[in-house]
Amino acid sequence: MYQTITANLMVKNVKDTIEFYEDKLGFKIITTVPEGGDILNFAILSKDKITIMFQEQQNLLAEYSTLQNRVITPTLTLFITVDDVKKLYDDLKDKVKIAKELHQTFYGKDEFAIFDNNGNILTISC
Repeated sequence: MYQTITANLMVKNVKDTIEFYEDKLGFKIITTVPEGGDILNFAILSKDKITIMFQEQQNLLAEYSTLQNRVITPTLTLFITVDDVKKLYDDLKDKVKIAKELHQTFYGKDEFAIFDNNGNILTISC
């Protein structure tokens, strides 16, 4: 039986990614490999009910050789639901690069999208 799914995103620099998610979005570190230090291979971050993993590009390529010769280009969006999308939009709009302004979708939800420091798109909705 399936229980959870957690994205593991390939990134150029895990430490820079941690800083973005901590400073801009309020995530906290669960673990890093190695533990602490300036050069990290892997990290797990969380906020509320969300968990995301980040793995340094060369480290991930060594683990999955089928990903070799790939440029890090986002090919997916992460969809995050929140309690108050308008408040979060107001909190973030001057701190991050907006991918899509706050709007109402064809399915009746208010949402907006941002780019993280790696170019991944985070769609935020309520």
